[in-house]
Amino acid sequence: MIWVLLAQYQIPISSISVEPKGGERSCRERERDALLSFKASIEDPSDVLSSWQTGQDCCRWRGVVCSNRTGHVVKLDLHNNFTIFNYDYNTDMINYKFRMLGGEIGPSLLAIEHLNYLNLSYNDFGHKRIPEFIGSFKNLKYLDLSYAGFGGSIPPQLGNLTKLLHLDLSFNSLESVDYVSWLPRLSSLKYLDMSEVNLSTTVDGVHALNMLPASLRVLYLFDCNLNATFSSLPLYSSNLTSLVRLNLGYNYFHGPIPDGLLRNMTSLKELGLQSNDLIGDIAELMKRLPPKIEELDLSTNNLTGSLPIRLEHMTSLRYLYLYNNSLNGHIPSGIGKLTNLRGLDLSFNNLLGIISENHFASLTRLEELYLSNNNNLTMVVDPNWIPPFKLKYVDLSSCNLGPHFPTWIRSQTDIIDLIMSNTGIVDRLPDWFWNVISSVEYLDLSLNQISRVLPSTLEFLSAAYEINLNSNQFHGGVPKLMMSLQVLDLSNNSITGTVPLSMCNQVQSLEILDLSHNRLSGQLPQCLTSRKSFRADHGDLTLIGSKLSIVSFSNNSLSGEFPLFFRSCQYLNFLDLSYNDFYGSLPIWIGKRLPQLAFLLLRSNMFSGYIPIQLAKLDYLHVLDLAHNNLSGTIAPSLVNFTAMTTVSSYGSYYVPDFISMLVVTKGQALEYYTNTIISLMSSLDLSSNCLTGKIPEEIGGLATLKNLNLSGNRLTGDIPETIGGLWSLESLDLSNNELYGEIPPTLSNLTFLSYLNLSYNNLSGVIPSGQQLQTFDDPSIYKGNNDLCGPPISKNCSGDGTTLNYPLKYEDGNEMSSFYLSMGLRFAVGLWVVIGPLLFKRTWSAAYFLFIDNIFDKIYVFMVLNWARLIANIRKK
Repeated sequence: MIWVLLAQYQIPISSISVEPKGGERSCRERERDALLSFKASIEDPSDVLSSWQTGQDCCRWRGVVCSNRTGHVVKLDLHNNFTIFNYDYNTDMINYKFRMLGGEIGPSLLAIEHLNYLNLSYNDFGHKRIPEFIGSFKNLKYLDLSYAGFGGSIPPQLGNLTKLLHLDLSFNSLESVDYVSWLPRLSSLKYLDMSEVNLSTTVDGVHALNMLPASLRVLYLFDCNLNATFSSLPLYSSNLTSLVRLNLGYNYFHGPIPDGLLRNMTSLKELGLQSNDLIGDIAELMKRLPPKIEELDLSTNNLTGSLPIRLEHMTSLRYLYLYNNSLNGHIPSGIGKLTNLRGLDLSFNNLLGIISENHFASLTRLEELYLSNNNNLTMVVDPNWIPPFKLKYVDLSSCNLGPHFPTWIRSQTDIIDLIMSNTGIVDRLPDWFWNVISSVEYLDLSLNQISRVLPSTLEFLSAAYEINLNSNQFHGGVPKLMMSLQVLDLSNNSITGTVPLSMCNQVQSLEILDLSHNRLSGQLPQCLTSRKSFRADHGDLTLIGSKLSIVSFSNNSLSGEFPLFFRSCQYLNFLDLSYNDFYGSLPIWIGKRLPQLAFLLLRSNMFSGYIPIQLAKLDYLHVLDLAHNNLSGTIAPSLVNFTAMTTVSSYGSYYVPDFISMLVVTKGQALEYYTNTIISLMSSLDLSSNCLTGKIPEEIGGLATLKNLNLSGNRLTGDIPETIGGLWSLESLDLSNNELYGEIPPTLSNLTFLSYLNLSYNNLSGVIPSGQQLQTFDDPSIYKGNNDLCGPPISKNCSGDGTTLNYPLKYEDGNEMSSFYLSMGLRFAVGLWVVIGPLLFKRTWSAAYFLFIDNIFDKIYVFMVLNWARLIANIRKK
């Protein structure tokens, strides 16, 4: 494989003098001892170096190649062999089966003086620094340390490797403070990959690119934190005219590409400028491209304009990636003349018009076709059309393909990924479909109106890891699943029957399961009934559902007690059983067995009993919906101590895909949220329409990040706690239809984000507070059914003379004085000064008058304070 890569990058094979294993000579004793010392210094948990044994010929050891002529070790290839295992939706990462080396790399390797090839890639050396002594291998021509877990600064001693042709330091945790000091000395270098090496700390790092060796054929500086305008790049004035492959993607380059940037790079075959901030017209940019360009990636920039007609003359193109820009206009039909084209991605643009057979006329080698999210793009082809290509990856989502199911898919028997979501198909799924896609790994036909009975089993799709058929018209029962499946979404269809017992064996690899909005009935299978009992035919108890992270059975007719099946789902973070007929008490083990739970939705069932206080142990829970059940008891103070509702950062680390949604009743209406946005947008506690009693605990004021609080439709009593003013993120508050009494706390005015309030049908009394946010609530129905409330916005005044009073003022000593007495005092003072004015000019009058007034005022003040204290005491007794 290495020789293929070297040939592709135009590096002569003869320039790296690695000789194949074999021949008469055995390895030198000194070099064998050095290799054994190296083995002793590193960590080898998978026993990769088991063939390295004392007394044996090291030339026959794994990864070691010796010269047939001299017997010296010339090649050490210890790169990790790995295979893709699966995609983990909990971490949004691909899991690999690694056989990794690690630990410390000892200097004993220096004894192998004739080494010209060293490959330690795809290992894990625990963020240790690259050993400086590697710079002493004077004969080294090939060095690959990529994906090896190195960290820290790149040792400048690498500049001593003057014979080096190939250097790959990519995808570690490295930085280079001054690569100018060592890179130019590698005067023979032809291949350089420093992707994800942090070059932002290099002084004048962009202009330092001028110092790169002129011998370079391949330069990859992908995601290196380089920040500059494209016009400041020195590449067009440097000696890098021999470059064949250049990738500067995922940096911070911005602005238009200058005319001279690519002028002298006539040998360039690959150009990657993806995920920068490139601006300009796509047609103008393409005029500047080298004539023999084969791979062009300008995706995720700010390019505008229409694809030029001259595109049809770029006949060397093999891969064209322009997705996620602002391109518009029609796709020129001449693109169908690009006979070498293998990959085309124009998705996430504003392209429009018709795509016909002409667009694909000569694309015999096309394997990747991505046109998704161009909402005004329509594909119109003859029903009998047979494409010239055999696609492996196709994404046409949000294009217009319907109303009939595209019959040309029948010829695409090599498809691995098939995505045709939201394409306007209103048709019956063809009989041939399942046979054609038997090799599919990722299938998405969601958001159409496709009908057909689902097959009784999908086990024949043995390679599939994700199937998404949501929002169609499929019917029949839940099919048997393949063991490899990780994601199954059959929501919003017409699937009937029960969830089969066989699913217990088939969820060992399943991470996302969505069967919501169907017509399922009966009980969920009890895959485990005790620690030693397992009803399914076979399988490991510890594996059943242990990988599940997202489960939704909402909006069905399922029944039974809370399923014990979920006890083993330790990574579950989203569970929606709402709108079913589940009954019984909520198990206390939820708080212990489901530690990652962030969304718990049990609305509209028949659960009864107390709300277990153990739910408060769910540190990541920020959406709890238990509304419309038969729950009773009080709201325990410890129950409103959810960590994720008190701090912004306590959301946990998990991945929620775009297609999972949930219903949240907030601001008086049911709103559908997609869970990839809920993590940052929604924190909700809904206990409404139950039989809860007692007071609202004061501790509820600690839920500082809560955005929706609904306790309506219960039998709660007591005051609204003043601590409710601590819910500074609250947007919706519903306490209606309870038995709350006392005054509305003025601290409600602290809730500056509050946009919905409902306190109706309680026994609240006193003046409706005003000020700040509360002044915006002018709908009288907010307070309806509280007969003892007064003041705006309701019509009942708080004084006999028609004057409306403000809410009470609170002083530091805890005494309250009604605004009524405050305003009365002001009126009294004004009238008093009418009399006082003349008295100021005659001292004898004023002395006698003020003595009389002072005595009267003292009596009035004592009367007011005593009566106000009695009034407050009587209210609190009630």
